[in-house]
Amino acid sequence: MKPLLEGACLFKRFSNYTSLKKAAFDPLNPEENPPESCGYGMRHIRLNKDFDKFEIRHAFKPGVEAILQLENFVRPVVPQITTDILKIQKRLSEDKTGLAAKASKLNHSFEVYGHVESKNYLLQRNGDLSLEQYLGCTHYPFSILLEKGGRIDFIAPSYQDFRQWIDGLNMLIKNKRNLAKLKHKIEVCQMQIEI
Repeated sequence: MKPLLEGACLFKRFSNYTSLKKAAFDPLNPEENPPESCGYGMRHIRLNKDFDKFEIRHAFKPGVEAILQLENFVRPVVPQITTDILKIQKRLSEDKTGLAAKASKLNHSFEVYGHVESKNYLLQRNGDLSLEQYLGCTHYPFSILLEKGGRIDFIAPSYQDFRQWIDGLNMLIKNKRNLAKLKHKIEVCQMQIEI
């Protein structure tokens, strides 16, 4: 909850309109088409202290640019490409650690990536991509579905921001009805700290 109150800089898609001239953002090749050239802009997004809306601010300008009401949120959605990236990064880090430990015990030097590549079913499905692209991925797209059928697209610039926002959004949406009680408890705790 605290990361949402402090806020983070995320890329927000400007509109749902997709131009034929604009390429879709590919988190595995952000150098070719950065988020800014795909209809995204860096915005500072934070939960207000009443826990009922998110304030979107331009990263370098004062004032609130837009407000998103929490009551309109249905759930966060993680697209398949982000899920694939996370699975591969997790699997590669586990395999790399395990194989490196075995190599150090046996005093053998071998290429860790060669062993991992043959095991990974996702890499077989996406065979044209290299392991370095998955390991080096730092952009994690996600969306928030809205009650009236719309969605808002975001890109987290780091895994930490992605995880904090997905976990925080899930917690907030799950506990929408209890937010007033939570707000009251936090205010009571803050008053006790100040005294």
